[in-house]
Amino acid sequence: MKESIGTGDVKGFLRGNRVFHFKTYRTAGSPVSLSVIENLWLQISPYFNLLHESGNPKLANKQHAVMIAAIKKGDKAAVKAAIRSDIDGAYQVLLKLLG
Repeated sequence: MKESIGTGDVKGFLRGNRVFHFKTYRTAGSPVSLSVIENLWLQISPYFNLLHESGNPKLANKQHAVMIAAIKKGDKAAVKAAIRSDIDGAYQVLLKLLG
């Protein structure tokens, strides 16, 4: 995803972002939650192009790095907070863009 930001490859970033998120979601081991998330992802994914133009991908990558560090430490509360921060950050950007 970092490389995609540097080269302006929007589709590459979006693919990488989806892979990152769904790999994380699958580790929860909850097929029901995964199904709900997949349905929500399909509804929100068209807006991800707007996020890319806003500069949000750089912020998202920072939040993803925090999430990875928390996963490596086994700090579930920090993982949860990082996921929430990532979602809330994207939400705030979309709220401003969509007015």
